[in-house]
Amino acid sequence: MRCPSCIGIAFVTLLALSGCTGTPRAVTLPPFDAAAFSGGSRGAGGFESGGAISRIRWYEDALTFERGGTRYTCTLASGVVREGDVDPSARRQQSEGSTPRRRAGRGRQRDREPSPDGVWVAECRDWNVVLEPGDAAASDARPIEVTTDGTRKRRYGKASWVYGEELAQRTAMWWSGDSKQLVFYAFDERRVPDFYLLGGLTDRRPALKHEGYPKPGEPNPRADLMVYNVETGKTRRLECHGAPEEEWYIYGVQFAADGRLLFFRTNRHQDHLELVAADVGTGHSDVLVTETQRTWQRNRPLLRFLADGRFIWETERAGVRALELRDASGARLTGLTGTDHPFVSLLDVDEETGTCFYTAYGPDHPLNVHLYRVRLDGTDRRRLTPAGRSHTIALSPDRQWFVSRAETIADMPSTRLFDADGNAVAVLAEPDESAFATLGTPRPELFSFPARDGTPLFGWIYKPRGFDPGRAYPLVIDVYGGPESKGVRNRFRATHPACRLGVAVAKIDNRGTLGRGKAFAEAIYQQLGSVDLQDQADGVRHLLATRDWLDPDRVGIYGHSYGGYMAALAILKYPDLFHVAVAGAPVTDWRNYDTIYTERYMRTPAENPEGYDAGSCLTYAANLRGHLLLMHGMQDDNVHATNTWQLVEALRKAGKHADTVLYPESAHGLARGASRVRWEYLHEHLAMPRSPDDGVEAESAVAAGVTD
Repeated sequence: MRCPSCIGIAFVTLLALSGCTGTPRAVTLPPFDAAAFSGGSRGAGGFESGGAISRIRWYEDALTFERGGTRYTCTLASGVVREGDVDPSARRQQSEGSTPRRRAGRGRQRDREPSPDGVWVAECRDWNVVLEPGDAAASDARPIEVTTDGTRKRRYGKASWVYGEELAQRTAMWWSGDSKQLVFYAFDERRVPDFYLLGGLTDRRPALKHEGYPKPGEPNPRADLMVYNVETGKTRRLECHGAPEEEWYIYGVQFAADGRLLFFRTNRHQDHLELVAADVGTGHSDVLVTETQRTWQRNRPLLRFLADGRFIWETERAGVRALELRDASGARLTGLTGTDHPFVSLLDVDEETGTCFYTAYGPDHPLNVHLYRVRLDGTDRRRLTPAGRSHTIALSPDRQWFVSRAETIADMPSTRLFDADGNAVAVLAEPDESAFATLGTPRPELFSFPARDGTPLFGWIYKPRGFDPGRAYPLVIDVYGGPESKGVRNRFRATHPACRLGVAVAKIDNRGTLGRGKAFAEAIYQQLGSVDLQDQADGVRHLLATRDWLDPDRVGIYGHSYGGYMAALAILKYPDLFHVAVAGAPVTDWRNYDTIYTERYMRTPAENPEGYDAGSCLTYAANLRGHLLLMHGMQDDNVHATNTWQLVEALRKAGKHADTVLYPESAHGLARGASRVRWEYLHEHLAMPRSPDDGVEAESAVAAGVTD
C-alpha cells in the first residue's frame, strides 16, 4: 500500500474511538514538513541500486540493461560492456509463453473466456453461462444460453470469494484446445451462511452487501464440473469428487495439451490431495498423483507438462519441497532437485537438451538462494552460482546465459553475467560502497537465535540514523509471520525509513514460515498464535539481551492481516515485553475466518477447541496494559471488521480500551495515509528520540507515511 506525500500539513489529528465509551478523543501531534523526507520503502534514495541493473533485454549475441539511468550493452561472447543500446536491427531472443489474460479482482474469477478459435466467448451472466459470438463467428451466429436455472446461491460459471482467495482459483470456465468442449463450475452454496457488509457508508443511503462466507466448522460450498458440447448442444455433469464420505474442494482446472481435463481435489482437512485427469468425452477419470501429509498438503503444487506428456511435479513427501519427473500416467520416473535443500522456483526447462534450471536454498546458508541445473534423468545436478551470497536470477530465453544479482542483508548487490555452466563472463554492476556513509546509518544486521526446540531462527535489524551506542533506542517489530509466508530474505536494503525517527526496526521469521522444510512449517499446526508468537517474543528477548542500546521499556510491534493478528496478540499475551502495538485488519479469533485457510492449519473448532481458545485475542483481553491501535476497513470482505468489534467489546468488558481508526470505504487494504497514522501512533507512544542533527527529519518521516 502506498501513502501520500502530505506536504505542508499544519497539524495531524488522530481520531481514536475508546473501546470503553466509544467517545472520540483527539491526539494532536506537532507540525510536519513532508518535503524533507524523500526516502521510499527501500529507504536509501535509490543509491543501493549502484550494484544492480534493470530493464534487461536479451538479443542473439548481446544483452542490454540499464544502470543508473544509462543504457549499456554487453556482448555475450566476449563479455565486453559498453555504454549505449544495440543496433535497432538486432534480433531479440523470444521467451516462450502465452499472452497475458485479463485478471479478476482479488478472490474473484474472470467472467469472460474466449474460445481458442475465436468463435465463441463464454460469459457468466446473471449466474448462468451464455455463449456470445466471438470475432471469428459467422455473421448469423446468435447467443446460446448454456444454463438457465442459475441463482446467486446455486450458480454456473462462477466460484466464490473463498475459492479465489484461498485456492487461487481465478477462472471458472475452461475451453478445450479444439474449442469443441466448454467446462464450467456448477457452484452450490445454498447451505453456506451469508455474511453481510454495509456498503456506501459515506453515501446518504448505505446499501447492504452479502457474500457466502463459510467460517470454520460451517457448511462448505459444493463445486461440480459441467461439460458443454458445442457441436451437440448437450450439457452433462462430470464426476469429479473422490470418496463419498469426504468433502472435496475442486480447483486448479485446466486442459492438457493431449485433451485431458486436469484438476486438483483435496479433502476438507487438506491433508490428502489428488491430481486427476478426466476424459470429457467419456467421463472416465484417473488419479495421476496422490499426496498425503500428517498435517496439511500444499494445495497448489507445481505442475509443468513437457511436450512428450511427461510432467514435473512438486512434492514434500520427503519433508522438503522438491521436484520430480513423472510419466503421462503419473508414475514417478526420478527425482530432480534432491531433498538436501528446499526447492524455491522452476525457472525453465530445455527439452531439447533435457536440462532443467531451478533455484533452491543453501547449502552455504538457509537463506541464500542459488541457481541449479539438472538433467531430466536426475543426473548431473550442480549449483551454478558462487557461495556466500543470495542470488536473484534472470535466465536468457535460450538458456545459455544468466544474470545474477548477488547480495546479503549487509552487503550491497553486485551483478554479473554467467554462461550456462556457471562461468563468470562479465561484471555488469558493482556497488558504490562510499555512498553508504552518506546515510549516517550502520549497516543492517542478520541475526539468529534458537527456537524453544533448538531450531535456528533468523531476523534482520536496522539501527537508528545517527546511531550512538551510548544511547537507548526504542525497538519496533515489523511482523507478519503467517503460515507459509516469507519475511526475512538475505537481500540488501540500506536502511528502513523509520530509522530516521530514531528507532530500531527488526523482522523475525518464526516457525511456520517458508523455506526451512516441512517440519519447520508444521510446527504451528493446530496452534496458530502460540508457537509462532512465542518465536517472535523470544526473538525480541534475544535482541534486548544482546544489544544494550535497545530500551526494554519501549518495544512496539505492528503488522497487517496475519501480522495485525500477531501484533494485537503480542501486546495481550506478552504485556511485559510489548508496550505499543498497531494492528491492521487483524483476525482476533480464528472462528471468524474462512474454512479453507483456517481449517488447513487449525482444523475445526469442534476438533481443536483448545487451539482456537489459545490463539484468540479475546482470551487475553484483560491483560492489556500498553497502547493498542486497531485499524480496519469497513468494506473488508476478507478479514471482517467484526474481528475488531469483538476485541473492542472484550476489552470493554475487561475494563480496558483500544484506540480505533476505521476506514468506511476501505476493504482489506487500508486507505492512503494509513501507514502515516500507524507511525504517528508509534512515534507518540514510544517517545522516539530526536538527536540534534536529526532536525525536522524525524517528524517529516512520520508525515510522509513511513511504509513497510
